[in-house]
Amino acid sequence: MTGTDSTTPPEANPKVRPPRRRGTGPLAFVWSSVVMGWRWLVRMRTALYLLALLGLWTLVATVVPQEPNVGQTVDDWRTGVEGPGTAVSAVLDAFGAFDVYGSPAFLATLLLLFLSLTACLVPRIRGWVRLVRHSQPPLTRNAGRQEVVARLTTDRPADEAHATAAELLRGSRWRVRTQRTAAADGLAAAGPPAQVAAEKGLWSREGGSLLFHLSFYVLLAAIVFGQLLTFEGQRAVVEGARFADTPVSYWTYQPGRWWTEDSHRGWVLDLDEFHVDWVRDPLAPGAGQPTLFRSDVRMTHADGTVEEAVVEGNRPLVVDGMKIHQLDWGYAPLVQVEVDGEVVFEDFLTATATDGGHFRAAVKAPAANPDLGLSVFFYPYAPEGDDGNPVPTGAPFADAPLVLFQMFRGDLQLGRTQQTINELDTSALDSAGGAWLREGAEVDMGDGVTIRFVELRRWVGFQMSVRPQIPYLLLASALLLGGLWPALYAYRRRLWVVAERDVTDGRTIVTVAGRAFQRPQAFDDEHAAFVRRLARELDGELVRQPAHPPAHGPAGDPDGRPVGAASAAASSAPTVTADTAPAGDEAPERR
Repeated sequence: MTGTDSTTPPEANPKVRPPRRRGTGPLAFVWSSVVMGWRWLVRMRTALYLLALLGLWTLVATVVPQEPNVGQTVDDWRTGVEGPGTAVSAVLDAFGAFDVYGSPAFLATLLLLFLSLTACLVPRIRGWVRLVRHSQPPLTRNAGRQEVVARLTTDRPADEAHATAAELLRGSRWRVRTQRTAAADGLAAAGPPAQVAAEKGLWSREGGSLLFHLSFYVLLAAIVFGQLLTFEGQRAVVEGARFADTPVSYWTYQPGRWWTEDSHRGWVLDLDEFHVDWVRDPLAPGAGQPTLFRSDVRMTHADGTVEEAVVEGNRPLVVDGMKIHQLDWGYAPLVQVEVDGEVVFEDFLTATATDGGHFRAAVKAPAANPDLGLSVFFYPYAPEGDDGNPVPTGAPFADAPLVLFQMFRGDLQLGRTQQTINELDTSALDSAGGAWLREGAEVDMGDGVTIRFVELRRWVGFQMSVRPQIPYLLLASALLLGGLWPALYAYRRRLWVVAERDVTDGRTIVTVAGRAFQRPQAFDDEHAAFVRRLARELDGELVRQPAHPPAHGPAGDPDGRPVGAASAAASSAPTVTADTAPAGDEAPERR
């Protein structure tokens, strides 16, 4: 009779643990609620729910405009100028949908997800480490009752058969345990017989699964880390001009939440020259394709040091941890507008390419009275025709540059309408005629207006970015692939080799038994191959046995053959025979 079977009262039996008393009152209720919440949180199912909720928040952020990125659009949604209306916008605002990644609900979901993943992964990792350090293949009491069994006979002694089997298994990276006799390992005489026990796939399959789940942990941490410290800005720089890394110098930029003005590196970029060329032969392969796309720049660091550098399409420049990519380019004609002898506009236009083979730009001169605007079309190659007038073409090389423009007067509506630097809102302007210009020429448009095409340069669009999360994203990808492969293809299986002396003929009977916990058909082939190798090494003879369906095994395959043990016999016949008795008689695993 054990302690738990005792009929004496619990207080008289010190081995019996008295039932835990549950407290009452508000504190007990709060404590029990916390315990229940923690148990709910540490479930893997909870982590999946939280991950789905996080994806839902991200979906909202892609549909609803976010205030840190497009603040004006969010204001228009709130005032009802755009969007679904003020009532819906108020509801969205109440749930923090206009700033999803900074909302308390999103941050709380993220925190709970990290807690859940941590609580799920730590015990699994600890258990796997314990398994790797202390576990060993279990022994079997009756090898003939395993799922896959083959037998062979040899004249070699049993100890030599065991040694040969252990050597072959170790050479195939199996974890091997040898049991010479029951007494040698301190077991009872009725314990398992002398044998070689081997196991494979336990560490790799569980380890791969852990790596796979750990990759999501690292991936989420990298995304959060990137949202806090990342920075990305764009700016076009004309040849001969310079650009400084300051907050007001970027045309567009998206800083992370922890990116401040002091985070800028403070370097200065001078674009000395931009090189671009194409396959100009119309009959050559790849005609019209660019062959050169390079910027020669001069970098002045914050400490005053100067260095020459080159930026190319697939060769970004890294300056103080900030990457400078070359994204785009275009022509930059210098246009001067003079009204009544006063220069009201003089600047390089950053004309952008269009599908028609020309470049578009705009001139906005609010200093004129009334406002003056030019809608500019730039053709890099427009040679003169037979009549002396230019013939615009779609060729990109600037051998015969031409500026075509349409002039407007009126109200430019600057600050009241949305228009980019190369767009001209003509809704409040009146057309005042047009003209064309060659480089270095000017034209009198009347009413005291003179337009000049002074010179032609090129501009380059640079993107400056800081993404500290990239190494961690790569680490997460490596963990994902490194864990997914063994988690999918590794399978856990065991082998036992039992050699016994047959007193009838004096020969040694070697039984090779096995069991696969996953992918049994793949294990059948592996088992058969091992049996053939062992038979060759021992100069043994395989014992043919009739295959029959397993008593408790799975149903037969579509061809009518038994799956598992019988399939081994079918796949390796006539060299391998199978015994299909049910398994489950392994000796307790020693730790």
